[in-house]
Amino acid sequence: MKKIKLKKFIEFSKHVLPNEIKYLLKIQQLKDDEKKEILKLLLENSLEGNNAKEFSINIDKRKYSYIKNWAETKLANIDVDLTLVWLIELKKKILTDSISSDDEKIFLKHIINYKKVEFNFKNLYELAKEYKPYLLVRMRYKDHTILANFIEEYKNHYKKTKEIEDKLYDATSEITSQYTLNNTETRFWEKWLYKVFKTKEIDGRNRYQAFVLLAFMYTNYNQTEKLRILFDLIDVYFSEGELYSKRLLCNYYANRVLMHSKHNELNKAEYFACLSIKEQNNDTLMYLNNFVAILLKQNKNSEASDLLKVNQHLFNSSHNHHHKIGYISYQIRVLGETKNLKLAENKAKHFLENYRNEIFEQRWHHFFTSYFAILITQEKYIEILKLANKYNLVSKEADRKKKQNYIPNISWSISLSKYMEGVINSQKLLKELKEGLKDVETSLSQQQLLIQVINKLSKNLPEVFFKLKSHILN
Repeated sequence: MKKIKLKKFIEFSKHVLPNEIKYLLKIQQLKDDEKKEILKLLLENSLEGNNAKEFSINIDKRKYSYIKNWAETKLANIDVDLTLVWLIELKKKILTDSISSDDEKIFLKHIINYKKVEFNFKNLYELAKEYKPYLLVRMRYKDHTILANFIEEYKNHYKKTKEIEDKLYDATSEITSQYTLNNTETRFWEKWLYKVFKTKEIDGRNRYQAFVLLAFMYTNYNQTEKLRILFDLIDVYFSEGELYSKRLLCNYYANRVLMHSKHNELNKAEYFACLSIKEQNNDTLMYLNNFVAILLKQNKNSEASDLLKVNQHLFNSSHNHHHKIGYISYQIRVLGETKNLKLAENKAKHFLENYRNEIFEQRWHHFFTSYFAILITQEKYIEILKLANKYNLVSKEADRKKKQNYIPNISWSISLSKYMEGVINSQKLLKELKEGLKDVETSLSQQQLLIQVINKLSKNLPEVFFKLKSHILN
Protein backbone atom coordinates (compact mmCIF):
# COMPACT_ATOMS: atom_id res chain seq x y z
CA MET A 1 0.00 0.00 0.00
CA LYS A 2 1.35 3.41 -1.01
CA LYS A 3 2.04 5.62 1.99
CA ILE A 4 0.08 8.89 1.93
CA LYS A 5 2.39 11.84 2.45
CA LEU A 6 1.42 14.33 5.20
CA LYS A 7 -1.45 12.00 6.19
CA LYS A 8 -1.89 13.36 9.73
CA PHE A 9 -1.68 16.98 8.65
CA ILE A 10 -4.14 16.52 5.77
CA GLU A 11 -6.60 14.86 8.16
CA PHE A 12 -6.15 17.81 10.54
CA SER A 13 -6.73 20.27 7.66
CA LYS A 14 -10.10 18.64 6.88
CA HIS A 15 -11.45 19.42 10.34
CA VAL A 16 -9.98 22.82 11.12
CA LEU A 17 -12.54 25.60 10.66
CA PRO A 18 -12.07 28.97 8.89
CA ASN A 19 -12.70 31.09 12.00
CA GLU A 20 -10.13 29.01 13.87
CA ILE A 21 -7.51 29.65 11.20
CA LYS A 22 -8.33 33.38 11.15
CA TYR A 23 -7.70 33.47 14.91
CA LEU A 24 -4.43 31.57 14.53
CA LEU A 25 -3.25 33.98 11.83
CA LYS A 26 -4.16 36.89 14.10
CA ILE A 27 -2.05 35.66 17.03
CA GLN A 28 0.83 33.99 15.16
CA GLN A 29 4.33 35.33 15.60
CA LEU A 30 6.00 32.81 13.34
CA LYS A 31 9.42 33.70 11.98
CA ASP A 32 9.59 30.91 9.44
CA ASP A 33 8.07 31.89 6.06
CA GLU A 34 7.19 28.30 5.13
CA LYS A 35 5.23 27.84 8.36
CA LYS A 36 3.33 31.05 7.57
CA GLU A 37 2.71 29.74 4.06
CA ILE A 38 1.19 26.53 5.48
CA LEU A 39 -1.12 28.52 7.75
CA LYS A 40 -2.24 30.85 4.96
CA LEU A 41 -2.99 27.91 2.64
CA LEU A 42 -5.08 26.32 5.41
CA LEU A 43 -7.25 29.44 5.45
CA GLU A 44 -7.41 29.75 1.67
CA ASN A 45 -8.57 26.13 1.33
CA SER A 46 -11.28 26.63 3.95
CA LEU A 47 -12.97 29.66 2.39
CA GLU A 48 -16.20 29.55 0.39
CA GLY A 49 -15.84 29.00 -3.33
CA ASN A 50 -12.15 28.12 -3.25
CA ASN A 51 -10.86 24.89 -4.76
CA ALA A 52 -8.49 23.28 -2.28
CA LYS A 53 -4.82 23.41 -3.26
CA GLU A 54 -2.38 20.67 -2.33
CA PHE A 55 0.17 21.28 0.39
CA SER A 56 3.73 21.33 -0.90
CA ILE A 57 5.71 18.16 -0.22
CA ASN A 58 8.89 20.18 -0.70
CA ILE A 59 8.40 21.76 2.74
CA ASP A 60 9.96 19.78 5.57
CA LYS A 61 7.19 17.57 7.05
CA ARG A 62 8.36 18.54 10.55
CA LYS A 63 7.07 22.04 9.85
CA TYR A 64 3.62 20.61 9.09
CA SER A 65 3.80 18.67 12.35
CA TYR A 66 4.78 21.85 14.19
CA ILE A 67 1.86 23.85 12.76
CA LYS A 68 -0.60 21.07 13.61
CA ASN A 69 0.57 20.78 17.23
CA TRP A 70 0.88 24.55 17.67
CA ALA A 71 -2.62 25.15 16.27
CA GLU A 72 -4.21 22.45 18.42
CA THR A 73 -2.54 23.82 21.56
CA LYS A 74 -3.55 27.43 20.86
CA LEU A 75 -7.15 26.47 20.14
CA ALA A 76 -7.36 24.25 23.22
CA ASN A 77 -6.22 27.19 25.35
CA ILE A 78 -9.26 29.27 24.36
CA ASP A 79 -11.82 26.43 24.05
CA VAL A 80 -14.55 27.28 26.57
CA ASP A 81 -15.91 23.72 26.52
CA LEU A 82 -12.53 22.26 27.48
CA THR A 83 -12.24 24.82 30.28
CA LEU A 84 -15.70 23.88 31.56
CA VAL A 85 -14.82 20.17 31.55
CA TRP A 86 -11.66 20.98 33.54
CA LEU A 87 -13.66 22.95 36.12
CA ILE A 88 -16.28 20.21 36.45
CA GLU A 89 -13.58 17.56 36.97
CA LEU A 90 -11.89 19.75 39.61
CA LYS A 91 -15.18 20.21 41.45
CA LYS A 92 -15.75 16.46 41.48
CA LYS A 93 -12.25 15.92 42.92
CA ILE A 94 -12.73 18.59 45.59
CA LEU A 95 -16.09 17.20 46.68
CA THR A 96 -14.67 13.66 46.88
CA ASP A 97 -11.37 14.70 48.56
CA SER A 98 -9.40 13.31 45.65
CA ILE A 99 -7.76 16.44 44.22
CA SER A 100 -4.02 16.01 43.62
CA SER A 101 -1.32 18.49 44.56
CA ASP A 102 -0.63 19.10 40.86
CA ASP A 103 -4.33 19.88 40.27
CA GLU A 104 -4.27 22.30 43.18
CA LYS A 105 -1.16 24.08 41.94
CA ILE A 106 -2.68 24.53 38.46
CA PHE A 107 -5.98 25.79 39.87
CA LEU A 108 -4.37 28.24 42.33
CA LYS A 109 -2.09 29.54 39.59
CA HIS A 110 -5.18 30.06 37.40
CA ILE A 111 -6.84 32.05 40.19
CA ILE A 112 -3.72 34.18 40.81
CA ASN A 113 -3.37 34.99 37.09
CA TYR A 114 -7.09 35.66 36.52
CA LYS A 115 -7.41 39.17 35.09
CA LYS A 116 -10.83 39.48 33.43
CA VAL A 117 -14.27 37.89 33.45
CA GLU A 118 -14.34 35.06 30.90
CA PHE A 119 -16.86 32.64 29.37
CA ASN A 120 -17.00 30.23 32.34
CA PHE A 121 -16.63 32.88 35.04
CA LYS A 122 -19.73 31.77 36.98
CA ASN A 123 -18.49 28.16 37.15
CA LEU A 124 -15.02 29.30 38.22
CA TYR A 125 -16.36 31.60 40.93
CA GLU A 126 -18.65 28.92 42.36
CA LEU A 127 -15.79 26.41 42.35
CA ALA A 128 -13.62 28.88 44.26
CA LYS A 129 -16.37 29.14 46.86
CA GLU A 130 -16.46 25.32 47.11
CA TYR A 131 -12.68 25.14 47.42
CA LYS A 132 -12.28 27.83 50.10
CA PRO A 133 -13.70 25.78 53.05
CA TYR A 134 -11.77 22.73 51.74
CA LEU A 135 -8.55 24.71 52.29
CA LEU A 136 -9.61 26.23 55.60
CA VAL A 137 -10.46 22.94 57.28
CA ARG A 138 -6.96 21.76 56.33
CA MET A 139 -5.47 24.93 57.84
CA ARG A 140 -3.90 26.01 54.55
CA TYR A 141 -4.26 29.68 55.37
CA LYS A 142 -2.03 31.09 52.61
CA ASP A 143 -3.96 29.33 49.86
CA HIS A 144 -7.23 30.15 51.60
CA THR A 145 -6.32 33.85 51.48
CA ILE A 146 -5.74 33.62 47.70
CA LEU A 147 -9.26 32.21 47.24
CA ALA A 148 -10.83 34.67 49.68
CA ASN A 149 -9.26 37.63 47.89
CA PHE A 150 -10.47 36.34 44.51
CA ILE A 151 -13.99 35.82 45.81
CA GLU A 152 -14.11 39.31 47.32
CA GLU A 153 -12.60 40.99 44.24
CA TYR A 154 -15.13 39.41 41.87
CA LYS A 155 -18.14 39.44 44.20
CA ASN A 156 -19.99 42.19 42.32
CA HIS A 157 -19.20 40.57 38.96
CA TYR A 158 -20.76 37.34 40.22
CA LYS A 159 -23.83 39.16 41.49
CA LYS A 160 -24.23 40.86 38.12
CA THR A 161 -23.75 37.55 36.30
CA LYS A 162 -26.55 35.95 38.32
CA GLU A 163 -28.88 38.90 37.70
CA ILE A 164 -28.27 38.71 33.94
CA GLU A 165 -28.74 34.94 33.97
CA ASP A 166 -32.11 35.24 35.71
CA LYS A 167 -33.25 37.96 33.33
CA LEU A 168 -32.14 35.88 30.35
CA TYR A 169 -34.33 33.06 31.61
CA ASP A 170 -37.34 35.41 31.61
CA ALA A 171 -36.45 36.52 28.08
CA THR A 172 -36.09 32.90 26.95
CA SER A 173 -39.49 32.02 28.37
CA GLU A 174 -41.23 34.89 26.59
CA ILE A 175 -39.42 34.56 23.25
CA THR A 176 -39.99 30.80 22.97
CA SER A 177 -43.62 31.29 23.99
CA GLN A 178 -44.01 33.88 21.24
CA TYR A 179 -42.66 31.32 18.76
CA THR A 180 -44.89 28.43 19.84
CA LEU A 181 -48.09 30.29 20.73
CA ASN A 182 -47.67 33.61 18.90
CA ASN A 183 -49.42 35.22 21.89
CA THR A 184 -47.04 37.95 23.00
CA GLU A 185 -44.82 40.79 21.77
CA THR A 186 -41.10 40.30 22.54
CA ARG A 187 -39.26 42.93 20.50
CA PHE A 188 -38.80 45.07 23.62
CA TRP A 189 -36.08 42.58 24.69
CA GLU A 190 -33.89 43.41 21.68
CA LYS A 191 -32.01 46.45 23.04
CA TRP A 192 -31.10 44.78 26.33
CA LEU A 193 -30.10 41.49 24.67
CA TYR A 194 -27.87 43.31 22.19
CA LYS A 195 -26.17 45.14 25.04
CA VAL A 196 -25.50 41.88 26.88
CA PHE A 197 -24.14 40.26 23.72
CA LYS A 198 -21.73 43.10 22.95
CA THR A 199 -20.48 43.69 26.51
CA LYS A 200 -17.12 41.96 26.73
CA GLU A 201 -16.70 42.50 30.48
CA ILE A 202 -19.40 40.00 31.50
CA ASP A 203 -19.72 36.22 31.68
CA GLY A 204 -19.39 34.82 28.15
CA ARG A 205 -22.04 32.18 28.66
CA ASN A 206 -24.60 34.93 29.21
CA ARG A 207 -23.31 36.76 26.14
CA TYR A 208 -23.76 33.68 23.99
CA GLN A 209 -27.24 33.05 25.37
CA ALA A 210 -28.16 36.63 24.44
CA PHE A 211 -26.88 35.93 20.90
CA VAL A 212 -29.03 32.78 20.66
CA LEU A 213 -32.15 34.68 21.80
CA LEU A 214 -31.52 37.55 19.39
CA ALA A 215 -31.14 35.09 16.50
CA PHE A 216 -34.34 33.35 17.59
CA MET A 217 -36.22 36.65 17.79
CA TYR A 218 -35.01 37.95 14.44
CA THR A 219 -36.03 34.67 12.86
CA ASN A 220 -39.48 34.84 14.50
CA TYR A 221 -40.06 38.34 13.12
CA ASN A 222 -38.41 37.61 9.77
CA GLN A 223 -35.88 40.43 10.32
CA THR A 224 -33.28 39.07 7.94
CA GLU A 225 -30.96 42.06 7.75
CA LYS A 226 -30.69 42.29 11.53
CA LEU A 227 -29.97 38.56 11.59
CA ARG A 228 -27.19 38.96 9.01
CA ILE A 229 -25.61 41.78 11.01
CA LEU A 230 -25.78 39.67 14.17
CA PHE A 231 -24.16 36.69 12.47
CA ASP A 232 -21.44 38.83 10.91
CA LEU A 233 -20.65 40.30 14.33
CA ILE A 234 -20.28 36.95 16.09
CA ASP A 235 -18.21 35.77 13.13
CA VAL A 236 -15.72 38.52 13.99
CA TYR A 237 -15.79 37.52 17.67
CA PHE A 238 -15.02 33.90 16.83
CA SER A 239 -12.13 34.98 14.59
CA GLU A 240 -10.74 36.99 17.52
CA GLY A 241 -10.90 33.96 19.83
CA GLU A 242 -13.96 35.05 21.81
CA LEU A 243 -16.85 32.77 22.85
CA TYR A 244 -15.03 29.93 21.11
CA SER A 245 -15.45 26.21 21.11
CA LYS A 246 -15.85 23.91 18.13
CA ARG A 247 -19.35 23.09 19.36
CA LEU A 248 -20.45 26.74 19.46
CA LEU A 249 -18.77 27.49 16.15
CA CYS A 250 -20.59 24.60 14.42
CA ASN A 251 -23.86 25.76 15.99
CA TYR A 252 -23.28 29.21 14.49
CA TYR A 253 -22.59 27.68 11.06
CA ALA A 254 -25.78 25.62 11.33
CA ASN A 255 -27.82 28.74 12.07
CA ARG A 256 -26.38 30.44 9.00
CA VAL A 257 -27.49 27.43 6.94
CA LEU A 258 -31.11 28.09 7.89
CA MET A 259 -30.90 31.80 7.09
CA HIS A 260 -29.26 31.32 3.68
CA SER A 261 -31.60 28.46 2.81
CA LYS A 262 -34.66 30.54 3.64
CA HIS A 263 -33.51 33.18 1.16
CA ASN A 264 -32.55 30.65 -1.50
CA GLU A 265 -28.81 31.41 -1.16
CA LEU A 266 -28.09 27.74 -1.65
CA ASN A 267 -24.35 27.91 -2.38
CA LYS A 268 -23.76 29.75 0.88
CA ALA A 269 -26.12 27.41 2.72
CA GLU A 270 -24.23 24.38 1.40
CA TYR A 271 -20.86 25.89 2.39
CA PHE A 272 -21.93 26.50 5.99
CA ALA A 273 -23.74 23.15 6.16
CA CYS A 274 -20.51 21.39 5.26
CA LEU A 275 -18.67 23.31 8.00
CA SER A 276 -21.37 22.57 10.58
CA ILE A 277 -20.77 18.80 10.57
CA LYS A 278 -16.97 18.87 10.76
CA GLU A 279 -17.06 18.47 14.55
CA GLN A 280 -19.39 15.77 15.85
CA ASN A 281 -21.53 16.34 18.94
CA ASN A 282 -25.11 15.74 20.09
CA ASP A 283 -26.48 18.18 17.49
CA THR A 284 -24.56 16.89 14.46
CA LEU A 285 -27.43 14.67 13.30
CA MET A 286 -29.67 17.75 13.15
CA TYR A 287 -27.01 19.66 11.19
CA LEU A 288 -26.62 16.67 8.86
CA ASN A 289 -30.37 16.65 8.16
CA ASN A 290 -30.21 20.34 7.24
CA PHE A 291 -27.24 19.66 4.96
CA VAL A 292 -29.16 16.90 3.15
CA ALA A 293 -32.13 19.25 2.73
CA ILE A 294 -29.86 21.82 1.05
CA LEU A 295 -28.44 19.21 -1.32
CA LEU A 296 -31.95 18.02 -2.23
CA LYS A 297 -33.01 21.60 -2.97
CA GLN A 298 -30.22 21.70 -5.54
CA ASN A 299 -31.11 18.25 -6.94
CA LYS A 300 -27.76 16.90 -5.72
CA ASN A 301 -29.34 13.55 -4.97
CA SER A 302 -26.27 11.34 -5.22
CA GLU A 303 -24.31 13.68 -2.92
CA ALA A 304 -27.19 13.57 -0.43
CA SER A 305 -27.25 9.78 -0.63
CA ASP A 306 -23.50 9.53 0.01
CA LEU A 307 -23.73 11.92 2.94
CA LEU A 308 -26.47 9.87 4.60
CA LYS A 309 -24.56 6.60 4.10
CA VAL A 310 -21.29 7.95 5.50
CA ASN A 311 -23.08 9.30 8.58
CA GLN A 312 -25.41 6.37 9.27
CA HIS A 313 -23.58 5.91 12.60
CA LEU A 314 -25.00 9.23 13.82
CA PHE A 315 -28.52 7.92 13.30
CA ASN A 316 -27.71 4.57 14.93
CA SER A 317 -26.18 6.12 18.06
CA SER A 318 -28.67 8.97 18.57
CA HIS A 319 -31.36 8.89 21.25
CA ASN A 320 -32.99 12.07 19.91
CA HIS A 321 -36.13 10.90 18.12
CA HIS A 322 -36.79 14.32 16.58
CA HIS A 323 -33.48 14.14 14.72
CA LYS A 324 -33.86 10.42 13.94
CA ILE A 325 -37.25 11.03 12.32
CA GLY A 326 -35.68 13.81 10.27
CA TYR A 327 -32.88 11.52 9.13
CA ILE A 328 -35.14 8.61 8.14
CA SER A 329 -37.52 10.99 6.34
CA TYR A 330 -34.67 12.37 4.23
CA GLN A 331 -33.32 8.88 3.67
CA ILE A 332 -36.74 7.78 2.34
CA ARG A 333 -36.86 10.84 0.10
CA VAL A 334 -33.31 10.33 -1.21
CA LEU A 335 -34.00 6.68 -1.95
CA GLY A 336 -37.05 7.82 -3.92
CA GLU A 337 -35.03 10.39 -5.86
CA THR A 338 -32.45 7.71 -6.72
CA LYS A 339 -35.19 5.26 -7.86
CA ASN A 340 -34.84 2.84 -4.94
CA LEU A 341 -38.59 2.98 -4.37
CA LYS A 342 -39.20 -0.45 -2.84
CA LEU A 343 -36.35 -0.01 -0.35
CA ALA A 344 -37.68 3.43 0.54
CA GLU A 345 -41.19 2.07 1.15
CA ASN A 346 -39.88 -0.79 3.29
CA LYS A 347 -37.81 1.59 5.41
CA ALA A 348 -40.84 3.81 5.94
CA LYS A 349 -43.04 0.86 6.94
CA HIS A 350 -40.41 -0.53 9.31
CA PHE A 351 -39.76 2.81 10.98
CA LEU A 352 -43.48 3.50 11.38
CA GLU A 353 -44.00 0.10 12.99
CA ASN A 354 -41.19 0.67 15.50
CA TYR A 355 -41.52 4.39 16.23
CA ARG A 356 -45.21 5.19 15.69
CA ASN A 357 -45.64 7.02 19.01
CA GLU A 358 -42.48 9.08 18.55
CA ILE A 359 -43.48 10.03 14.99
CA PHE A 360 -46.89 11.37 16.05
CA GLU A 361 -45.52 13.09 19.13
CA GLN A 362 -42.86 14.97 17.19
CA ARG A 363 -42.63 15.00 13.39
CA TRP A 364 -45.49 13.12 11.79
CA HIS A 365 -45.91 15.63 8.94
CA HIS A 366 -42.24 15.47 7.97
CA PHE A 367 -42.27 11.67 7.98
CA PHE A 368 -45.53 11.19 6.07
CA THR A 369 -44.57 13.81 3.47
CA SER A 370 -41.64 11.59 2.46
CA TYR A 371 -43.62 8.37 2.84
CA PHE A 372 -46.56 9.59 0.72
CA ALA A 373 -44.20 10.88 -1.99
CA ILE A 374 -42.84 7.34 -2.39
CA LEU A 375 -46.34 5.85 -2.54
CA ILE A 376 -47.53 8.44 -5.08
CA THR A 377 -44.54 7.74 -7.32
CA GLN A 378 -45.55 4.05 -7.25
CA GLU A 379 -49.24 5.03 -7.73
CA LYS A 380 -50.21 3.28 -4.49
CA TYR A 381 -53.11 5.63 -3.80
CA ILE A 382 -55.19 3.12 -1.87
CA GLU A 383 -52.29 2.68 0.56
CA ILE A 384 -52.23 6.46 1.18
CA LEU A 385 -55.95 6.48 1.94
CA LYS A 386 -55.58 3.53 4.31
CA LEU A 387 -52.78 5.26 6.22
CA ALA A 388 -54.69 8.56 6.30
CA ASN A 389 -57.74 6.81 7.73
CA LYS A 390 -55.83 4.63 10.19
CA TYR A 391 -53.91 7.55 11.70
CA ASN A 392 -56.58 10.25 11.33
CA LEU A 393 -54.26 12.41 9.24
CA VAL A 394 -56.98 14.68 7.82
CA SER A 395 -57.82 15.94 11.31
CA LYS A 396 -54.14 16.27 12.23
CA GLU A 397 -53.52 18.21 9.03
CA ALA A 398 -56.35 20.63 9.87
CA ASP A 399 -54.72 21.37 13.23
CA ARG A 400 -51.33 21.79 11.63
CA LYS A 401 -52.71 24.31 9.13
CA LYS A 402 -52.88 26.88 11.94
CA LYS A 403 -49.09 26.88 12.32
CA GLN A 404 -46.55 29.06 10.52
CA ASN A 405 -44.80 27.83 7.36
CA TYR A 406 -47.64 25.45 6.51
CA ILE A 407 -47.35 23.56 3.23
CA PRO A 408 -50.32 21.23 2.38
CA ASN A 409 -48.25 18.25 1.20
CA ILE A 410 -50.33 15.75 3.15
CA SER A 411 -53.80 17.12 2.32
CA TRP A 412 -52.92 17.42 -1.37
CA SER A 413 -51.57 13.85 -1.44
CA ILE A 414 -54.77 12.56 0.16
CA SER A 415 -56.98 14.57 -2.24
CA LEU A 416 -55.04 13.29 -5.26
CA SER A 417 -55.38 9.72 -3.98
CA LYS A 418 -59.14 10.15 -3.50
CA TYR A 419 -59.48 11.32 -7.10
CA MET A 420 -57.30 8.54 -8.50
CA GLU A 421 -59.37 5.96 -6.60
CA GLY A 422 -62.65 7.45 -7.90
CA VAL A 423 -63.80 8.86 -4.55
CA ILE A 424 -64.08 12.44 -5.91
CA ASN A 425 -64.23 14.02 -9.40
CA SER A 426 -61.78 16.55 -10.90
CA GLN A 427 -63.88 19.59 -9.88
CA LYS A 428 -64.00 18.41 -6.29
CA LEU A 429 -60.27 17.68 -6.41
CA LEU A 430 -59.41 21.21 -7.55
CA LYS A 431 -61.70 22.63 -4.86
CA GLU A 432 -59.97 20.58 -2.13
CA LEU A 433 -56.54 21.56 -3.41
CA LYS A 434 -57.47 25.25 -3.24
CA GLU A 435 -58.99 24.78 0.22
CA GLY A 436 -55.61 23.53 1.38
CA LEU A 437 -54.31 27.07 0.84
CA LYS A 438 -57.30 28.92 2.30
CA ASP A 439 -56.32 31.38 5.04
CA VAL A 440 -52.65 30.47 4.57
CA GLU A 441 -50.22 33.38 4.19
CA THR A 442 -47.24 32.37 2.08
CA SER A 443 -43.87 34.06 1.74
CA LEU A 444 -41.91 34.03 -1.52
CA SER A 445 -39.83 31.06 -0.34
CA GLN A 446 -43.01 29.17 0.63
CA GLN A 447 -44.54 29.87 -2.78
CA GLN A 448 -41.43 28.43 -4.39
CA LEU A 449 -41.76 25.33 -2.20
CA LEU A 450 -45.45 25.03 -3.10
CA ILE A 451 -44.58 25.09 -6.80
CA GLN A 452 -42.01 22.32 -6.21
CA VAL A 453 -44.67 20.20 -4.49
CA ILE A 454 -47.13 20.86 -7.31
CA ASN A 455 -44.54 19.93 -9.94
CA LYS A 456 -44.00 16.57 -8.25
CA LEU A 457 -47.71 15.81 -7.86
CA SER A 458 -48.56 17.02 -11.37
CA LYS A 459 -46.66 14.09 -12.88
CA ASN A 460 -49.67 12.01 -11.85
CA LEU A 461 -52.37 14.53 -12.89
CA PRO A 462 -50.99 17.42 -14.98
CA GLU A 463 -54.16 19.31 -15.90
CA VAL A 464 -55.60 19.90 -12.41
CA PHE A 465 -52.26 20.85 -10.90
CA PHE A 466 -51.57 23.23 -13.76
CA LYS A 467 -54.78 25.06 -12.78
CA LEU A 468 -53.68 25.03 -9.15
CA LYS A 469 -50.30 26.54 -10.06
CA SER A 470 -52.07 29.32 -11.98
CA HIS A 471 -54.25 29.91 -8.92
CA ILE A 472 -51.17 30.33 -6.69
CA LEU A 473 -49.21 32.55 -9.07
CA ASN A 474 -52.19 34.81 -9.62
